Amino acid sequence: MLLRHTLNYLPAQMLAPVAQLASIILWTHWLPPEEMGFFALVTATQELTYMLCMGWFSMYVLRFLPDASEGAARDRFLRTESVLLLLAMVPVVAVAAVTAWVLPSAHPRWHTLVAVTACIGSRMLAAHYAERARAQSSFVAYNLLQASGPVLGLGLGMLALQWLPPTATVLWLGYAAAQLIGVCLAVPLMGARLRGGRLDREVVREAWRFGSRFLVLAGLVWVAENYIRYLVQWQVGAAALGLLAVGWGLGRRCATVGVMLVTTAAFPLASRLLNQGRREDALQQLRINAGMLLAVILPLTVGFGIVGPMLVQLVVATAYRDATADIVALSVLSGTLHCLHVHVTDQLLVLERRFDLAARVDLVEIAVGATATLIGLHLGGLRGAVLGVAVGSLAAVACSTYWSGQLGFTWPWGDVLRVLAATAAMAAVLVWLGSRSGVGALVMEVAAGASTYVAAIAVLYAPRLLKELQLRRRAAAPPAV
Repeated sequence: MLLRHTLNYLPAQMLAPVAQLASIILWTHWLPPEEMGFFALVTATQELTYMLCMGWFSMYVLRFLPDASEGAARDRFLRTESVLLLLAMVPVVAVAAVTAWVLPSAHPRWHTLVAVTACIGSRMLAAHYAERARAQSSFVAYNLLQASGPVLGLGLGMLALQWLPPTATVLWLGYAAAQLIGVCLAVPLMGARLRGGRLDREVVREAWRFGSRFLVLAGLVWVAENYIRYLVQWQVGAAALGLLAVGWGLGRRCATVGVMLVTTAAFPLASRLLNQGRREDALQQLRINAGMLLAVILPLTVGFGIVGPMLVQLVVATAYRDATADIVALSVLSGTLHCLHVHVTDQLLVLERRFDLAARVDLVEIAVGATATLIGLHLGGLRGAVLGVAVGSLAAVACSTYWSGQLGFTWPWGDVLRVLAATAAMAAVLVWLGSRSGVGALVMEVAAGASTYVAAIAVLYAPRLLKELQLRRRAAAPPAV
């Protein structure tokens, strides 16, 4: 079931991260570092705004959306959802106003206000309805909502920059238009629409009781993911943040590409199993997810760490090239460590409603990471800052593994060893080939590394697959007479 659901979500999980990776590279050829820094700050701020305004309710939707057969309950829920979405636009405008006042821009402040309001507001709608689509397994709508912003936004942004000044404000408007188009196309497919009526206090109370705990956790995860941006901005300025944003964004997106390929379908499935009282099956679902995640993310991390600097020299604009090559491999490593606990062991803590333990994991990551980041920034510049983030995430992985283990989760160590062995074989091939220059050499190295990894995985898993095939044949065979 996990594999089938994962394949249904695959278009968004492939297209969106690839478009985001491409945009990070392409914008280096248009935006100066200071404008890139502004763009990165608002991109981070829109995620925080969504979490505060609607994220708590979206999490409740994902877990407890009433079924279509529950007519009256579902109608109360949908009316409440519509009112909350409208009310959430008020703080969005407030955030945009503060942004327009604080950040300098080549455009008038009211241009920035409109652009940031449209960008953050449309992102909030798309993110909420994407969670709603996951809850009701509306795969087409989910793919539209997740992919339209990054993919269509990339296209609209490139068109806009052909004729308009290369500023963050122009890009915010392009992404806002793309996200609104995605919402308009996807919402009818889900049978959703804005409805009139009043808030149902019971729905809001239940959603807040569950979602507020998630809100704290999501806020902590957001801080763990983004504190480096604000520390760099505070310590060395917007231009340095722009230089960091490229290498940091490439590395973290590379890790996210692998994670989202296999984790999007896992949480809803494990949640349903737990709701049905099938706790052991839910734990097994999380173990399967962990094995699949490791099989994708470890080779991506190691491979990008080896060939990433060569890729940077080929595609990143000159102004950003040295800083990006210096930090991109460490950024991938820090992203991988962060994703390992957020998308595996922390999920069990959330499912079991051990929000206190999940919060402790995030607090460890923030406290250790922020301290190490500040020390690293002063001792080793941007590279030292990124290394500090990795140290914090490693501490979080250790804590999360320990506490989830107390609740019954164990890593699939057999799968871990197989993936490590296959990844080591791939790395040996990449190192043996060496880092040559040119597109042809890069393509050859990537192809050789990927082929080696796939072949090694096939060999290492062959005995298990053959055994399972034999068991299925015996089970399907007619009984002897």
